[in-house]
Amino acid sequence: MAEAWYEEKERKKQPSYQKEIAPQFEYNRFIRDFFNDPKNKGKSRDDAIAAWKHLKLQPGSNQYRS
Repeated sequence: MAEAWYEEKERKKQPSYQKEIAPQFEYNRFIRDFFNDPKNKGKSRDDAIAAWKHLKLQPGSNQYRS
């Protein structure tokens, strides 16, 4: 058990590690996915929030789509 804990601790130090965001936190998932999309490189937080607000007005899923 301790060995698995140490392995996980080391995995979290990797630059590519991303903690999973629970499904009920749609806004946080959207913002992270927005900034992970290469098409949004250089965009601001305000741009991400505007995209979120636009998506919230649309019917259907609130998941980020490129």
